[in-house]
Amino acid sequence: MDAELLGFLKDGKYRIKTLNLLNEKPMLSSELAKQLNINRASMSRILRVLKEKNLIFPTSNKTRTVVYSITEKGKKVLEELK
Repeated sequence: MDAELLGFLKDGKYRIKTLNLLNEKPMLSSELAKQLNINRASMSRILRVLKEKNLIFPTSNKTRTVVYSITEKGKKVLEELK
């Protein structure tokens, strides 16, 4: 596994926690923020960087609601961290 990617995840307090929550089920950013007890702006930054690393992906329906899910790459990274 990419050592840089693993270091990136370990550096962020909530990055691994976010991946673990999304590994259980897809969630809205507001649900994730509530679960992690952080503000929405912080959650948005975390989601943005995880998306840039292709660890999560957003899906939206015809409304403005965006649901986040973990990618296969994200699942593999979580397995490596165990």
